[in-house]
Amino acid sequence: MEKLSPMMKQYFEIKEQYQDCILFFRLGDFYEMFYDDALTVSKELELTLTGKNCGQEERAPMCGVPFHSAEPYIHKLVDKGYKVAICEQVQDPKEAKGIVARDVIKIVTPGTITSGLMLKEGENNYLASIYYNKGKDAGLALSYSDISTGELAVTETSGDERGYEEILNEICNISPKEILVNQEYADRFDLEELSAISNVPVSAIGIRPEREFSASIAEKIMAGSLGKGSVISSGLKDRETSLGALSALLTYLLETQKQSLKQITSCSYYELGSRMSLDKATLRNLEITETLYDKRRQGSLLGILDRTHTAMGARLLKKWLKEPLNNKEEVNARLDAVEALYNNPLLSNNLTEELKLIYDFERLASRVASGNANGRDLLAIKRSVDALPEIINTISDFDIEEENLLRKLSGNIHDFSDVSLIIERAIDPDAPITITEGELILPGYSEELDNLKDSIRDAKNWIAGLEGRERERTGIKNLKVGFNKVFGYYIDVTRSQSDQVPEDYIRKQTLVNNERYITPELKEMENLVLNAETKINKLEYELFSEIRKGLEERIRDFQETSQIIATLDCLSSFADCASRYGYVKPTVDDSTVLEIVGGRHPVVEQTETKGLFVSNDTYLDNKDNVLAIITGPNMSGKSTYMRQTALIVLMAQAGSFVPAERARIGICDRIFTRIGASDNLAQGQSTFYVEMSELSYILNTAKERSLIILDEIGRGTSTYDGLSIAWAAARYLCNKDRRIRTLFATHYHELTDLSSMVDGIFDLNVSVSEDKGEIVFLHKIVPGAASKSYGIHVAKIAGIPKVLLDEAERKLASFDEEAKDYVYDSQGLNPDMKNTSDNQSENQQLSLFSTIKESELVTMVRELDLMETTPSQAIGILEKLKSLTEE
Repeated sequence: MEKLSPMMKQYFEIKEQYQDCILFFRLGDFYEMFYDDALTVSKELELTLTGKNCGQEERAPMCGVPFHSAEPYIHKLVDKGYKVAICEQVQDPKEAKGIVARDVIKIVTPGTITSGLMLKEGENNYLASIYYNKGKDAGLALSYSDISTGELAVTETSGDERGYEEILNEICNISPKEILVNQEYADRFDLEELSAISNVPVSAIGIRPEREFSASIAEKIMAGSLGKGSVISSGLKDRETSLGALSALLTYLLETQKQSLKQITSCSYYELGSRMSLDKATLRNLEITETLYDKRRQGSLLGILDRTHTAMGARLLKKWLKEPLNNKEEVNARLDAVEALYNNPLLSNNLTEELKLIYDFERLASRVASGNANGRDLLAIKRSVDALPEIINTISDFDIEEENLLRKLSGNIHDFSDVSLIIERAIDPDAPITITEGELILPGYSEELDNLKDSIRDAKNWIAGLEGRERERTGIKNLKVGFNKVFGYYIDVTRSQSDQVPEDYIRKQTLVNNERYITPELKEMENLVLNAETKINKLEYELFSEIRKGLEERIRDFQETSQIIATLDCLSSFADCASRYGYVKPTVDDSTVLEIVGGRHPVVEQTETKGLFVSNDTYLDNKDNVLAIITGPNMSGKSTYMRQTALIVLMAQAGSFVPAERARIGICDRIFTRIGASDNLAQGQSTFYVEMSELSYILNTAKERSLIILDEIGRGTSTYDGLSIAWAAARYLCNKDRRIRTLFATHYHELTDLSSMVDGIFDLNVSVSEDKGEIVFLHKIVPGAASKSYGIHVAKIAGIPKVLLDEAERKLASFDEEAKDYVYDSQGLNPDMKNTSDNQSENQQLSLFSTIKESELVTMVRELDLMETTPSQAIGILEKLKSLTEE
């Protein structure tokens, strides 16, 4: 350290405090990085690596970026999981007697971004905190915040495995960019799994000290930011686990923002289950916000339904689709509002046009609160609030009841006429991005400012006319008068004409092809102008800061109004989609009936079928139509049918009209899906293990009001194992104590026997047209079981070689011939009875036990390894199974 230059000593002193960050160290017009930071940044951003002599024998590795265009570089680093500490000059270099004072003014991390250039308009940028309290009553709490909008929320649950799953579901729904956990959580649960569920890299999951998860710290911070009674008013009294999660989150925000959290004006506590919770598998399988394979928004449900016109609306719509309502009254309030918009297309169009005028003033308000708003931000706020009265007037023209949600929303929009007036009087419509270099405040707003500007008007006019006068006086036609921040005002003459300059010209700077001069009179005017402009710029900044500070008092009003505008935007989007796509208003009630007539898949019908989508009906309840066994060929539409049913339920409970001729939706508390094959090889989990894990989660979590979508359960293991599990799962879900509404697609035709054995299970299949060997999938769901799978036909469509297909056909024929020899009667397997033409139709749908010999059953029992047994013992087991079946 003794050998280092004073500036580098300062650098190391600051870097010591921010070792986990890349330090952007301000030097003049650049942010510079040194040593390891320089090596990292030059590699990650592909910047040129240079060096600097810092007083040591070896030059220090160094790279830098211009301070005025640093945000894209910071964004790239944060996107890669790095934290960036912004170290600024906190002292005017002109006033510094030695080294300019510097300090870190902000730490930018993935979950604490506030810059508009780094944020995505239609997405929230959440920081989440999870606290595992292993005390007497072990619990888990999750808090999260979007510092760019001021949103803050918290919830808690039990500390057992079920609570853990619930927290992971919430994490999946909010999609945070960064997560904080305590050491106890890291010890108890799997951070790799948390990373996989949330898509947050492990590098962005921070283990914070246990002392930061303190209820007393949370109470202190909340009292300072939200008011003394905020803990009670937020419903957090005696909720130590929730307060612990809040404590770490708020502490981290204060640590990174380096200022008070004025944009956070309230904290929302919510109970898990107050909204429909969708797990990651369901979000993925139903393609709600992004497509399954290429992760694109286009092709998802959100891509179809998002016709919003404000950034706030786009963010809220995404949240509505990921968290549909569970309360019938709330759902119907949204549906009634959408109906009012749908029935009044002219007024709805007027509302849409007015919404287009509104900027993202939820985030603009947060920029005001954090002291980052510039003149253009204030002008955007003015344009936004100026559109609000017309929105109120438009909604007042609707012929709707007072209790209609539209009326209630418009009645709660705040009056910002005072805000509009002060911005109109004060802020120049052509205000620059910067707020320290003048040109911000309009004439007439401040007498002192106007007097200062008047004092240098004559001098500026004199300088403006200098070029013409000097050309005429000297005869130098290409003479120019210019200005830059380093040399001030100057007279520029080409070197070829420098011998013509007057004697009173004083050389100021020599360039390759030019000479620059100044005159005593120009120097005098320059001093007058620059000194006055320094005062003017300083005064304009002070005036602007006063205006901005005055707006801070309205932050909560801005946020409340922005949420109303976002809600109106979402409702308007739903109405637009209903009109555009031919959706109908569903009936939503507290029954357990799920009835859809002429239902369509909202995405597939718009993206793939060109208007030729085949609609289908669905009917489920908790009594006679609990579980549908759906059979039919691959590619015939089973999965589309099941997904569309789930999406119609989700859309209805989000408040949207639905793609159907008629729909009655008995409120669903959860939608579960188990679709497709996937593995997790990184954690040693096979396809079948993942399948069974997801099935286990569904069976242990689903309740009476849930809706379950199961596709091909048991296909990841041997035929007999898989069939046995699928058989048992279907019976389990239709047990008299459960009766959970389920759509169950399968290629195990043996499962269709359940419809005659278990009340509530019924068969559906996808109809197929077959004529002279030509097969057409009609995509129509009809009652009954499918008779064939047509797997070889699908293989043909996929381009499998003909020689292979021919051999497959021959082998299939031999299997079919063998199956004819055995039947399954009311007493079970009857190997002595042969199929005849009279009973073939009865036994067209064969069960597992009718397609194999009794000796194979013995082998099956041994292969399943139910117990160590001899063949004779196994036969005894089978006989016992037969008697149980009869009972």
